[in-house]
Amino acid sequence: MPTERICVPVIRQGGAVWAQLNYFGHSHIVAGESCWPKKEDFSYTGGHRVRLFAIKGNVHWKVPTGFPLDIAGVAPATPRRRLPGQ
Repeated sequence: MPTERICVPVIRQGGAVWAQLNYFGHSHIVAGESCWPKKEDFSYTGGHRVRLFAIKGNVHWKVPTGFPLDIAGVAPATPRRRLPGQ
């Protein structure tokens, strides 16, 4: 199965680069092995106050339904090499 890709617009703020996921909708589901709050009152672009979370290990973002994906130009993924004992 070919690997699909999504291009995400980015915003630079406070010396960091942030992916702008609200480009694809305003409600998102993210999965990870660990999740914890980093900062309750984080000041974001335009003076918006948001909550900052850290997500660690096997992090995935559920692509909102109805978003068309074009995989025509994406090469098939190469199979991952198995390590001894797996």
